[in-house]
Amino acid sequence: MTSTVLQRTSPERLEPLFGTTEPFQVETGMGPITLYVTDEIEPLETVWEALQSVSPCSPSQTFNYARAWQRHVLQPEGRRAIIAIGYDADRALFLWPFELRRKFGQTVLVWLGQDHANYNMGLFTPGVPAQLKGPDIARLLNHIGAWAGASAALLEAQPFEWGTFRNPVAELKHQPHPSEGYAVKLGDFEELYHAKFKKASRRKYTTRERKLGEEGELVIGWASSDAERKHVLETFFAQRETQFAAMGVEDPFTPPIRDFFRELAFLPDDDPARLRLGYIRVGDFIAATFSGSVCQDTLAVCMSSLGEGDMQRYSPGLVLLRRQIEWACNEGLAYYDIGVGGARHKERWSDVVRELFDSYQAFTPQGYLLTLPLTGFIWAKRRVKQNKYLWPLAKKVRRALFGKQQVEDED
Repeated sequence: MTSTVLQRTSPERLEPLFGTTEPFQVETGMGPITLYVTDEIEPLETVWEALQSVSPCSPSQTFNYARAWQRHVLQPEGRRAIIAIGYDADRALFLWPFELRRKFGQTVLVWLGQDHANYNMGLFTPGVPAQLKGPDIARLLNHIGAWAGASAALLEAQPFEWGTFRNPVAELKHQPHPSEGYAVKLGDFEELYHAKFKKASRRKYTTRERKLGEEGELVIGWASSDAERKHVLETFFAQRETQFAAMGVEDPFTPPIRDFFRELAFLPDDDPARLRLGYIRVGDFIAATFSGSVCQDTLAVCMSSLGEGDMQRYSPGLVLLRRQIEWACNEGLAYYDIGVGGARHKERWSDVVRELFDSYQAFTPQGYLLTLPLTGFIWAKRRVKQNKYLWPLAKKVRRALFGKQQVEDED
């Protein structure tokens, strides 16, 4: 369990090169980097989209995702985005999207949309991550924190690797994130399906789908029209609200968060942040949803829900998952990412388990008083979640204390 303090220094000031932002010149192992920090997103559209087109990333690092998050979440709460871009002359080296948040009375830096993203990281020009070392990242973060007036950076759910690049932030002191990410490496669907499931298990899937079809007209697909998108998304919100209440968990889909996802659902079809709303419908009843975005070579699922009722005995969520993986294979995608957090259905399908890490970096002595106890708390949380006895017990206690009703798991 480790946490570091990065004391502020006075960065060398350069002449401003865009907007009203004054750049810093930061010495690194790969040479001097001109660092711009701004709280404006709109002027960055060109450089942002250029970087996201060449950098391995998830939907959460894309421009329209960030713009929607700022519009619907940050601005109504009076909070700011903090975007840092590093340049070598006129060549953009990286873009790191952050936001400011209050934590136990202190202003801290977190990844933009951190709590609702599966994976958090920056955008990098190819070749740059391999040249940045731990001290370089620490020095750059120190300048960003000073500009933003933050006492610490609390950076969570970060992958060690993504696509073709290693994450240089992992060279900072860090600890394991409480959960892992799960993904299916795609190819020929029939080969994949037969390799994952024995004949008896495949027969169960066939039986489930047939039984659902006997209950009414069975439709499995993606919402296409505006009316259908709205209906599926609002159904998801209602189903998740019920599920969270049963679990004794506060619903994270607050009105601003719902507005954020509504905007993503109506982005152009080819936008990597566009929320594709998948569903399985029996008659007029939406029995389950799985929704996500196609970003680069991956269908990244970020939300799912189950309807209530007797139809759950046929596991519509599992049927929908199988059909979406088949669809992704047929589309020629490389991965179907099921998201962060363990579950039986993820473990059955996945052959890629993404280890994640958290970095808590203090910029001031006051920040250190925040990062040290948080480091211990996250360590303890991971120990509980990784224990096959303690985690089920913790969930049972939570439901008993705060849950309104019981929802059967569909793992």
